[in-house]
Amino acid sequence: MEIGPVPPKVNGHRSGGVKSAIAWLLSLCLLLSFVPAAAGAAEEDVPPALPVLLVNGAIYPGKYEPGDLPDAFRYEDRPEERYLYLLQYRGSFQEYWMEEIRRLGGEPRGYVAYSTLLVSADGHSFTRLKRLEFVSWSGLYQPYFKLSPALQLRLVQGGEATVLVELFDGGLVQSTLDALAEAGIETLGWGSDEWCGLLVLHLPVERLQEIAALPAVEWMELYTGGALASTRIFFARGKEGSGTSFFPAPEPASLREKVGLADTGVGKGNAAVLPLRLRGRMEAVVSLRGDGGGDPHGHGTTVAEVLLTGDLLDGSSAQAKDLSLVVYATDYGISDLPQPVSMLTLLNDAYAREIRTFLNGSVPEGRESLCLYGVYASQRDYFAWTHPDMVMVEAAGNWGDDADGDGMVDEGSLLAGATAKNVISVGGCEGFSPDAGKYPAYAQLDQFFPGGFSFPPIGEDPSVGTHPGMAAFSSRGPTSDGRIKPDLVAPATGLPVTSAAVPGTSAVLFPAGDEGRLTVYGTSYAAALVTGKAAALRAWLRSALGWVPSAALVKAFLVSAAVDLHPGQYGPGIQEIPTAPNAVEGWGRLDVSLASSRKPWIKVLDDSRGLRSGDTRVFRLEIDSGREVRVTLAWTDYPSLPQSRRQLANDLDLRVIGPDGRFHYPNGRSSRDPLNNVERVVLDVSSTPGTYTVEISARDVPFGPQPYALLVQ
Repeated sequence: MEIGPVPPKVNGHRSGGVKSAIAWLLSLCLLLSFVPAAAGAAEEDVPPALPVLLVNGAIYPGKYEPGDLPDAFRYEDRPEERYLYLLQYRGSFQEYWMEEIRRLGGEPRGYVAYSTLLVSADGHSFTRLKRLEFVSWSGLYQPYFKLSPALQLRLVQGGEATVLVELFDGGLVQSTLDALAEAGIETLGWGSDEWCGLLVLHLPVERLQEIAALPAVEWMELYTGGALASTRIFFARGKEGSGTSFFPAPEPASLREKVGLADTGVGKGNAAVLPLRLRGRMEAVVSLRGDGGGDPHGHGTTVAEVLLTGDLLDGSSAQAKDLSLVVYATDYGISDLPQPVSMLTLLNDAYAREIRTFLNGSVPEGRESLCLYGVYASQRDYFAWTHPDMVMVEAAGNWGDDADGDGMVDEGSLLAGATAKNVISVGGCEGFSPDAGKYPAYAQLDQFFPGGFSFPPIGEDPSVGTHPGMAAFSSRGPTSDGRIKPDLVAPATGLPVTSAAVPGTSAVLFPAGDEGRLTVYGTSYAAALVTGKAAALRAWLRSALGWVPSAALVKAFLVSAAVDLHPGQYGPGIQEIPTAPNAVEGWGRLDVSLASSRKPWIKVLDDSRGLRSGDTRVFRLEIDSGREVRVTLAWTDYPSLPQSRRQLANDLDLRVIGPDGRFHYPNGRSSRDPLNNVERVVLDVSSTPGTYTVEISARDVPFGPQPYALLVQ
């Protein structure tokens, strides 16, 4: 067995009026007819070039003409102002190129596939940047590319919309607010941080062109309110019980691992009225909405209980995890305005309080952004990149649906926050009970979830059972760019919690349940279970390894140990779940018993020095016994941009070569994985002992060096 950290290397770390109705209609017709991917048909005498893949189309260098864009969503840059530009480079990115870009006055913003940087610069600097020897194509980032597809649809529909506007520099918020006020555009809220500026606007959709024309604006997406990733089903009501159902609250001095939860609040905002299971375990309630942090919904209170006491929900005598909790009361999911506007407000506060495991129980994204990587996903990834020891967990959502009526849940319903690369996204599987008949079938739960489950087999299936299967309402991936999400699943049905006062939801009675308990359903609770386990695992790893593990290493442990639920509860005849990894269960069901055992470790590496483009690390492992070996690579990737069609920025590759010379690729592929920042190879070694070679190569790392974690079990 070989374990070891690799120490870090120290680095210096105008708005115009609305056009006439005729001009607007002409612009709209052009907007609807223009397809950037076909901006000039390919000709046989022009060699093919890698396109720049933006959400609103592909730019083919050499064939792209900005004049083909609608006049209303196109502008010319002015040398004295700062704009965003696209710089496509040749080959793999070299680290000194970044120094050259900054020396000439450019500031890299992010990566766009293929081989393209989005860079802010004034016109004079851009003139110098486009002449760099490694730049193969360059162009102005036009207003057309700043509108999300949902907003483009709103242009057709007309009316008004609430819009989330991202500025590429938080320092430009005030000047942008001044310009909007002068134009008479309503600003509902704003936020500023080190990654970006954010504005929430309400305006007629025909004025979107004015917003897009502001040079500071990078991206705009529709905002329709956030979401809670759970609902609550009351099986029975009664007074808060006593005896074996509850455990004594631990003394605060014994609490070691601190966890943060952003949700609807908790209890009535003070420890005196908390459920018994939470008393003595709450460190603070921080309200980011201007009140005392009480829970008007009940969601945050029950999620907090599941997070802290997940080990005890099955009635076992296990000891409570050694955790304390800080709850952040937000307006996400219960208000039409995101509060706080910037998620970095709460994440930065949490980190300052020494919180290193964090769960978003309520989120600023809603149904209109399912599977899309948006502004808030980018903020999560930025925070993870700059705070690589913070483990963040997101619920997949409860938008699962059998829309085509085939009795199986469809893909493509993932909450946008769960698309973030660097979080642990959690879906829901079914809870276990030998008495499944006392729990409602999914057809009976239609009224509590957005999706419908009327048809067999899913409609007739009890929501809690004895066979491994998915919760029907659990949101499925993949992400819009094809990445594997969720990462894991955990029980999300039939979880018992105490029936402490949690206002806001009326009781729905089913003929089951114990006195003093209510039973909850939803992926927020699955995510809460994973958060509690991840925090305990992080504390255990810190002790076992002798160093502070990165979030990537914690994720690698959880992914490596995940149990594949394939084919699901209906057997091979009706395949509910493909072979892991997949867009239904990710890499499988959480299994901390394997993750927190040192016995199967072969190699553990937490390399904070990282890899640069072209680097390769090779490890040779002698494996002379065992049935199966799992090799897992994970890394916290540089944040992506919502306008990019692909989200992976720093591209690492894992490959394992067996004693017989056979190549093994990750994630069930027959070649390298160009999409995911988690890669796992599962090997049957029972008949082929010997020397295995593990290769990690950095194909392209524009924002390097890229740290990574490797686990072999």
